[in-house]
Amino acid sequence: MKQTLIGTADTCRARLINGFRRFFETPALAPPANRPLLERPVAVLIVFLALSLLVMKTADYPLGVWMKSFPEQLRGTAKWISSFGTGLLVLSFSGALLIFGILMPAHRLRKSARTGADLVATAAAFIFLSVAGGGIVDSLLKNSIGRARPELLDTNGAFSFRPFAFHADFASFPSGHSATAGAMAMSLALVFPRLRPVFISAGVLICLSRQWVGAHWASDTLMGWGVGVAFALWLAHAFARRRLLFTYSSDGHLCPGERYKTVLMILRVLLRRRLTRNAKGQKACALKPSLPSPVLETQP
Repeated sequence: MKQTLIGTADTCRARLINGFRRFFETPALAPPANRPLLERPVAVLIVFLALSLLVMKTADYPLGVWMKSFPEQLRGTAKWISSFGTGLLVLSFSGALLIFGILMPAHRLRKSARTGADLVATAAAFIFLSVAGGGIVDSLLKNSIGRARPELLDTNGAFSFRPFAFHADFASFPSGHSATAGAMAMSLALVFPRLRPVFISAGVLICLSRQWVGAHWASDTLMGWGVGVAFALWLAHAFARRRLLFTYSSDGHLCPGERYKTVLMILRVLLRRRLTRNAKGQKACALKPSLPSPVLETQP
């Protein structure tokens, strides 16, 4: 038992060291010159900063006044939606997957299973780092800028700033929940491309809920979303350049790597085999002649 624990600890340590080494090593790929504009983190930040400044000047005040009359019976639902913007659910699940992937005795698995376990751990690490990193960057920004929240509209107005106040009342721009929602939506959309519309829609709904509960201005949520998306894209490019999880298509888009496609193919084959085996078993049971029930028959 002791030798087993020591072997598992050595394997986990080696996998952790190898993971850190792979991430911090010199990138193997250069980002393609034909990358789409909205997959460039700096471009995303510039676009959303421009949009948020425009909204701040033209729409923040009237929307702030409207938020004060938001129906009370809907605030409970809005707060429930807003609670997902903390990212605790995604952080907990991805963190648990990452720990499970690290602690798994990979040396005892088949090559295909080991590849799948490594891929799951890498994807979990990407999602965890995207959400946590996006939230940390946004927290530093909003506490440095120090914009007053909409609840202080009557006393401070819509354009009150106290830089480096480090107080919750003056930590509105950009929105932390929106940054987390943007990082969650983009990281999950990159890992599960076919579900991208679902994740993006859910993220946008979380951003809107921050306005419905009166916690942020519209420009806050726009900029927060931009910060979260930009951070997730930057991390995805860092992974892709090191051949971790992602790669680049011929048109410069970020896309899942070949190992990701291989694991999906293996999972489909295993699922089909399982379904085929179950169908054959059910067919055999249906063709098997029924045996007389073991009950005592009464002779006349």
